[in-house]
Amino acid sequence: MSGLSLSELVERSGVPASTIHYYRRTGLIPEPSRQSGNRFVYDERHVEALRAIRSHACTDQPVRARIVACAIEAFKTRSYAEVSVSEIADAAGMAKGNVYRYFDSKEELLTASVETLLEDTRRRFEAALDSVGGVDGLRDDPEKSALMLGYVLADVLPMLLELGARAAKGHEPSADLARKVLRTLADTAGQPFAAEGQDPVTVGLGVIESAFATVMTWAIGPDWPPDNLQ
Repeated sequence: MSGLSLSELVERSGVPASTIHYYRRTGLIPEPSRQSGNRFVYDERHVEALRAIRSHACTDQPVRARIVACAIEAFKTRSYAEVSVSEIADAAGMAKGNVYRYFDSKEELLTASVETLLEDTRRRFEAALDSVGGVDGLRDDPEKSALMLGYVLADVLPMLLELGARAAKGHEPSADLARKVLRTLADTAGQPFAAEGQDPVTVGLGVIESAFATVMTWAIGPDWPPDNLQ
């Protein structure tokens, strides 16, 4: 079987790199072969496994969660204007009218998608901290803290950028949601590192700034994020 780089696997499967890493760490896809250092080689088994996971992601959940899961998959890869409620309904295996039983509009569905990803990001960041022995091992290593948050944020960055673009154009609901997202992310990033009396949001904003710079560096590289944080 011919080997695939991470970027080739992303292109073949349509699954973001950080989601692939998550599936690998949780055992949902086979372990890849190590090429060198922190780089791994994937193959057709991984393509098939990722496609199978995506095909079931929108059908093996309660109805509302299924709709949101399919919306997230759509909004992650295309702009708000390019995504239709009809295609989300098709992916969820239901009629368009059923989507509107749970969501009044595509706007409301985008909000639900962002809020779901926000909660997932919080859990994943906490899990990432636990994986390195907790916050104590990172208090004196802000670069590693930013790296870990960037690793988690890479998967949701397209949606966050879309939200920011809509807010910049004067769309007030998007601006309100963008403020909520930024404050929640800052609080999530800052809580573990804020000393007594410090505002976690202020501390977290510094971590987020470094994390986004890290993600932008990955974005212009051959594979992003890297296969391993070590």
